Amino acid sequence: MPNLPDKIIIHHTADSSNLEQFDKVNNWHKTQQFPRSSLGYYCGYHAFIERNGKTTFARMYDEIGAHTLGENRESVGICMAGNFDFESPTEAQKNQLTQICMSLMTFYKIPINRIYGHRDFRQTSCPGKNITIRQVQLAVVQAEINIIKKAILWWKIFLGK
Repeated sequence: MPNLPDKIIIHHTADSSNLEQFDKVNNWHKTQQFPRSSLGYYCGYHAFIERNGKTTFARMYDEIGAHTLGENRESVGICMAGNFDFESPTEAQKNQLTQICMSLMTFYKIPINRIYGHRDFRQTSCPGKNITIRQVQLAVVQAEINIIKKAILWWKIFLGK
């Protein structure tokens, strides 16, 4: 049975290390016997964003994730490295998260009000006290507005007005 995403769920690692964290998370999930993805990873998230914005796609979006109990068959899980109870995501992370959310929303027709934090489904602070889903939603809206502005500018240039 494939994953049929109708929501996006945001996570953090709750690890303040400045080192890249994907391998650490992948190895931890392997020890917890998370299912291996078609891409060869055990990481339960579909996308993992390091502090510098580097993104590893650990699962295909149509694969069932292993990130939010009871929600894995109809969601895409995105995790960012860092402990956002004590720090904030980097600009690179925020930009990458925004782009991934926009792509998912377009491809799967996910409405903006279907972006959630892990805490919306479990008793946890994840994705941290210093990131709100409203911030993520506003970043997506602002990015979409910027795309429209650029399209209008190019249209004006094209028409010579």
